[in-house]
Parts: sequence; structure tokens; C-alpha cells
Amino acid sequence: MMRKMIVTGSEGFIGKALCQELAKRNVEVIGIDRKNGTEASKVCELLKYGDIDCVFHLAAQTSVFNGNLEQIRKDNIDTFMSVADACNQYHVKLVYASSSTANPENTTSLYGISKYFDEQYASIYCKAATGCRLHNVYGPNPRKRTLLWCLMEKENVSLYNCGQNIRCFTYIDDIVEGLIYAVGCNRQLINICNVQPVTTMYFATLVKYYKSLEIELINEKRDFDNLEQSVNRDIYLVPLSYTSVEDGVKKIFDERKGKDISY
Repeated sequence: MMRKMIVTGSEGFIGKALCQELAKRNVEVIGIDRKNGTEASKVCELLKYGDIDCVFHLAAQTSVFNGNLEQIRKDNIDTFMSVADACNQYHVKLVYASSSTANPENTTSLYGISKYFDEQYASIYCKAATGCRLHNVYGPNPRKRTLLWCLMEKENVSLYNCGQNIRCFTYIDDIVEGLIYAVGCNRQLINICNVQPVTTMYFATLVKYYKSLEIELINEKRDFDNLEQSVNRDIYLVPLSYTSVEDGVKKIFDERKGKDISY
């Protein structure tokens, strides 16, 4: 029988990739996204019919630099609570996107606080849920205003802290595989992470190899930024052959080349 799953945030960078992969695996996908006029809270109504196998809850405010605290609270906390409560009530597996910023060592903003709250809430009120700590996701067609988007779309890019911020960039295909892995996982919290920390300068240099790019180093730390995004090794790491940043960036430009998009 064809399985049926819900993906909230289905029009987002990760959501689109997940929906495409689920469809390849003959999963019937119900996409929910504000861009299409549907709110994540609609999950509560859909679960009443009893034919949903899993809810992937990806919809959220996603930036540490977002100053709209009220919107973060509504989308990342209030909506999460209603989705988790509904999944618990109807005994439907919940897989939700957490973040490396939920690690208290990395938390610098309400975004990180909200993700940590979600982890704690699910551990008590939706015990069968699996939270996935995602680490600096990148890939083709990146979200606007992310580092990779700036590097690919602009000719001049400024790197704060002289490009020495350390991140674990994780390729989108690995993220999708990790999320699908979580469906059958009985752990409450997992890491989906390429544990190969590199500096933002190194990441930018990889991109510069494939396109013309001027990099300006700024000796300044931005508010809410974190110098080193550490990985909590006490949390289970999904066992995948993670894509190296070198191979990941190459994949992106190979795909662009195949579509005859030049720089």
C-alpha cells in the first residue's frame, strides 16, 4: 500500500527536496506551506482521518538574525505545540526539524531557544517524536540570504570574523536521507550532520574555485552570530556516508553546468 505523509514547509529549501525524494519512493505527500495558503496548524485537521503515517514538521522561522520575536514564538513554539499534540493524540509519527542552534553552547537568539524548547516539549508531550538537529544545510538553489546564496549570486561577499567562523556544512541529500531515516527511528533526538568542521573562509574558497568572486574579510562579529557551531556528540549521529564540502560544492556547480547556467 502507498504510504501517506505530511510535510509542513513543503515549499522551503529542505521541504521541496524531501517531497521530491518521498515521491520517488511512492509515498503520497500532502504538502503544507504558507506560500500556498495553508498553515502548519492544518495538520491537526488532517490527522483526524486516520490515514497519515508520518508528519514531517519543517515549517518554521529559520534565521538567528530574525528580530520578529512574536512571529518566532507563534511559528516555532505555538504551532509546534499544536502539531506535536495532534500527532500524540492520533498516534502518528512526528519527525521535526531542530537545529544545531538548539545546542545550548550554540544558542545566541530566540530561534535557538525556540528549537531547544521544541526538543524539550516533544520529549515530554510527544515521546514517540524524533527531533533532527540539522547542521548548516546547503545544496543547489539555496535559500536566499544564506551564505551559499550570497556566494553564488553576488560578485562581492563580506565574511565576518575574518571568515574564521566554524561550521559543519551538511549537504541537502544527506539531510533528506537523515529525515527519512528518522521515520523508523525510536530515538527522541538525533544529529544529521557532516562532522567535518570548516571555516566560512574555506567554504567560500571552494565556491571561488568555480566562479569569479571577491571576498572581503571583516574583523567584526555580528550580533547573534556564533563563532563556532559545535556538535553535541552525546546525541546519536545518523550513520550516513556524508558528502564532504569539497564534493558538495562540486555537485552544485556540476548541476548548474548541466543546466547551462554560467557565471
